[in-house]
Amino acid sequence: MTRLAAAPQLLDYRATFGTPASTVTGDLRVLSGLARDVLVWLPPGALTSGRRYRVLYMFDGQNVFDAATSFSGEWSADETLTDLAGEGLELIAVAMPNAGPGRFREYTPYRGPGGVWDFGGGGRDHLRWMVDVVKPAVDALAPTDTAREATGILGSSLGGLMTATAAAEHGDVFSRFGIFSPAIPGGQGFILRGLRTARPVPERAYVDIGLLEALEVAADPARRRWMRTYPRDAFRVRDALLRAGLREPETLRLVLDPDGIHHESSWRRRLPDALRFLFDADAR
Repeated sequence: MTRLAAAPQLLDYRATFGTPASTVTGDLRVLSGLARDVLVWLPPGALTSGRRYRVLYMFDGQNVFDAATSFSGEWSADETLTDLAGEGLELIAVAMPNAGPGRFREYTPYRGPGGVWDFGGGGRDHLRWMVDVVKPAVDALAPTDTAREATGILGSSLGGLMTATAAAEHGDVFSRFGIFSPAIPGGQGFILRGLRTARPVPERAYVDIGLLEALEVAADPARRRWMRTYPRDAFRVRDALLRAGLREPETLRLVLDPDGIHHESSWRRRLPDALRFLFDADAR
């Protein structure tokens, strides 16, 4: 997506980027005028209701709402959010598309130790852009509740690593963290140290893993070795959050999906209950 305007504005997604193949449900907008266009999903009637809404930020925005833009399948977050709004759980969702070929660098907080991991390290800059540029623009144009307690962030795989990084380093901005199938490649495990001492302590955190993920096949030997660590990484994240002061099952939930694979189809299936837990004070 390309920048359409010098000043940030919310444009109608269907009129701006929609195609006959688009699968969007509800009121999806494009926040243009930033270095990169960002997607903003609004609950029914949000712009005229006079209310303020809690906000969920999501990584890999190409895959969140529209199968026509997805590179590996969509989360169907718009359908999930529509259903949850019918239950009374209304959220604004902000989805940030990744950098495509630059995704690994953008979604890793540290430079790797060499070899195949030697080109990471842009994740902290990306989070600062989200916090310093994207969030203020969203808050200015959409009816958001700007409080930390009303703001969550969620991602899968390297997006899960970025969500953990946000918990460790931007807990003053975000309070609710959805960490789906966290992937922690070479050189990135340092973030667990920050997670153990995260302050302020997250209000809630959800961590999950598909038990079939370690059995998936990849052509590259380094990636195969990395994939075998996926389940262990989820437990490492859970343990770090416990050290930070969260409590199972009240404020921290670990979900093991016996049929889950490392793919949007599994994350999509787990998303509704994750959001109920993260944002519903009466979640069980």
